[in-house]
Amino acid sequence: MYRALALPLALLGARLVVGTGLRMAVRMLTMVLHESGHALTSWLTGRWAVPMLWVTIHGDQRSLLNALAVTAAIGFGGFRAWVARRWVWVVAAGVVLIVQLLCLTVWRFYAECMIIFFGEGGALVLATILMALFYADRESVLYKSWGLRWGLLAIGAAAFMDVYRTWSGPLEDLPFGEIEGVNFSDPTLLTEMFGWSVPLMVDRYLRLARLCLMALAVLYTWGLISTYLEMRSPASRAERIDTA
Repeated sequence: MYRALALPLALLGARLVVGTGLRMAVRMLTMVLHESGHALTSWLTGRWAVPMLWVTIHGDQRSLLNALAVTAAIGFGGFRAWVARRWVWVVAAGVVLIVQLLCLTVWRFYAECMIIFFGEGGALVLATILMALFYADRESVLYKSWGLRWGLLAIGAAAFMDVYRTWSGPLEDLPFGEIEGVNFSDPTLLTEMFGWSVPLMVDRYLRLARLCLMALAVLYTWGLISTYLEMRSPASRAERIDTA
């Protein structure tokens, strides 16, 4: 029942919330993921970064030391997951390592643009990951900490819908302009510095959002099927009979 209802209801509830005055509170959660997106992209491109409230400070040049530090962190996480036989996390570490390699080679000329884009883009991806953690393995700390995974699901859904509403809404509501005491906003930088048209920028954010929703749909379907197969297994039926 949880796997059938939790994710759709979380997204629906979040969509309703961001349409009310409570959106200001949600924006604080989104801001954390937004700045984390800037910082993570900077690290993957070999630059140092420090996420702060409403701004992320990052280096202009990539550094071999920074790149090696990130690679070592990814490798250590993958090794610990391998030892613990957490195969999903092993695969995740491998994917992140490939992304880092692409950021340092093929995509290195677009580093600054990527860092800016993956403020809002990073918020979408990170919010998706938070929602996906609801499907953590039964033996994991996340699953056993019942309230934690529900909390992450709610935070992820709220932040995702907040960003999605921004980019699927009227163009006049897009956050163009200058953030006082910080810099120009991300949309302003993408259009003025990198020459993106507004329709192109909106399309890219919405494409990313839909990709995230597709990934969640696959995970949701897998969750239903795996639960159904588990409930149909002889061991599960025997357990229910014993309980009765």
